[in-house]
Formats: sequence, C-alpha cells, structure tokens
Amino acid sequence: MRPVILRYETKAELYPDLIHRLQGEIENLRTGSRNPVLALPTGNTMVPLYGLVTQKAEQLKVSTWKCFQLDEYYPLKQGSETKSFRAYLEHHFFSKVEAPPTLMESPDGFASDPEAECERYEKKIAAEGGIDLALLGIGTNGHIAFNEPGSPFDSKTRVIDLHPETLASNFKNGAPIPKAMTIGIGTLLQAKKIWVVALSKTKAKAVQNAIEERMNANVPASALQLHPNVTWFLDSEAASLL
Repeated sequence: MRPVILRYETKAELYPDLIHRLQGEIENLRTGSRNPVLALPTGNTMVPLYGLVTQKAEQLKVSTWKCFQLDEYYPLKQGSETKSFRAYLEHHFFSKVEAPPTLMESPDGFASDPEAECERYEKKIAAEGGIDLALLGIGTNGHIAFNEPGSPFDSKTRVIDLHPETLASNFKNGAPIPKAMTIGIGTLLQAKKIWVVALSKTKAKAVQNAIEERMNANVPASALQLHPNVTWFLDSEAASLL
C-alpha cells in the first residue's frame, strides 16, 4: 500500500512538524477515551525529537502515554547499563519530564530466560490493546527496530543476532553486544499507524528499497508496504533517490 511521504529541506523543518502532527495524534486518541500506546525508538536521529517532546510534555499529555521500547541489547551485564536503550530513553526523555508516562515498558536485557521475557513483552503489548503509533527509524541495511535482514514478516518479539553492519555502526568504541530483543515485524504491522523518520544520504538507499522495491525479507522495512497507514518523514537527502 502506498505510504504518505513527507519531505523536508532540512531536519530543522522536519522535527517541529513531526511534533505538531504527534500532538494531533495524541489529542485524537484521547478524544476516544484511550490513553495512547506508543512504540518508541532510540538512536541519534531521535535525540532532537525527544528534546522537543520534553519541552512540550504538557501539550503532548506525556503523562498519559503508555510506552513500549522497540528493542534492547542482549545480554546486558552489570556495568553495561549505560549502553542500554532503556538508559537512552531515561536520559533523553523519561528523566526530563516532571510527569513521566504512565507506562514505560522495556525488554529486560538482563533476563535469565530471554525467550520467556520476549513472550512476556508480547503479551504485555496485547494486554494494552496493541500499539496505536509505532515511531521507527531505519537502518542502512533496511532494518526496523532490530529486525535485521532475513527477518520474517510475521515475526513476534524475539531475540535476534545483530547484523555486522549494525554492530559496526552502533559499537564504534568498546566491545559489541552481539544480540538484541526486538519487537517483531508482525507485531509492528499490527500497530494502527506507523511513522518512520530518516535523515541523510546514508539512509537514502534503504528508504528507496523500502518504499519502491518489491517486498523482500532482505529489506525488512519493505514489509511496511503491507500496512495501510504508514507515513515517512524524510529530509531532502534521505528522499533523494525517490
């Protein structure tokens, strides 16, 4: 299904419009007497977004949000907490607002039984009525959340081996954490709406493959073609091959 593609000359134009649209989504959900359930990403692309979220926390009714972290490194060990995506969200978002979200759910990267933890996480999402809005980035290899190339389109929350390209990108200093827990593609496709944010020329090919090429498990983001309500937020460089 054809997505909505929003193009911006610069990221300085993209983020304010993204926040404006997000506020509208939150208001619509709350009008329907439902606290919004969001799947939240991490990464450098999202830092300015969370900066604006914390500035506009009251208008965005952040205290009513139910948040599910998209993914988490596994296994985390004592002393590696600062590398976790939960630490990222605490630093850039949760700790910066006076009234934090009502639910801040993360996969437990320390879990002794990762399969059971993934099952718990999947059931928790279902118990909250599913995801209203999944905010995603996209990797240079086309991954969404940590669904790496080869991920089945019907996959659920699970442990996955990280692709060498992902490890090289995410661990420029220090020993890499080789695996991750991630919300699956199948779970993401059940979200009511999906928004994808991509910036810079390094993402242009992945964006093109995801939107214009035939669906292919080697480009996980191409699974989004199956979803009826996807919006891409792209700067001019990320959109340059479309």
